[in-house]
Amino acid sequence: MLTAEAHIATDRPSRYLVQLCKHFANKGRHLSHRPRTHTLPDLRPDQIQVEWTDSDGTLRLPWGWCTLQAVPGALRVRVEADDHENLERLRELVSSHIARFSRRDPLRVEWQPSGDSPGKAATPPHQRPGGRTRFVVVGVAAAVVALHLALGGTVLAHSPWTGRVVGFLVTVVAVKAALVGGLALHRHRSRIG
Repeated sequence: MLTAEAHIATDRPSRYLVQLCKHFANKGRHLSHRPRTHTLPDLRPDQIQVEWTDSDGTLRLPWGWCTLQAVPGALRVRVEADDHENLERLRELVSSHIARFSRRDPLRVEWQPSGDSPGKAATPPHQRPGGRTRFVVVGVAAAVVALHLALGGTVLAHSPWTGRVVGFLVTVVAVKAALVGGLALHRHRSRIG
């Protein structure tokens, strides 16, 4: 489970907690006017579960859940999801609503990875460790393809069966490129996920 937390400084944490929870409890109708930066699935009212008091709240959606806690001088928000895409959906959903509800006195939401998922939850994909590995793998794959094409050109220059050899070599190169690329992508995803 991936998690991220935000500690939002405010002198009215309970007010924002209750406002957010009441808004989400409004059977999902608020999701129709959300920012369109992410495609969110259509929600049925029975897919949203909200519980709250003046000091604590919980929001459950199909792609994760959010807990809210009002403490002196801050609203603590924690979001949890199974993958990075859903975690980002929850972070954006909460951030956009906090921004809308605090227009007169804007609150700042800064997400941090939580303590039980060190660095993975809130680190954008382009800043994750292993980003250079992807470029190295692509470079090696390009060099292998270039080598195969050069060798194939040499064979073609000296072969009476040029048409068959070209078809065979193109097929071999395409299959190798697909296998190397697929394996590299799988290894990369398993390291970051």
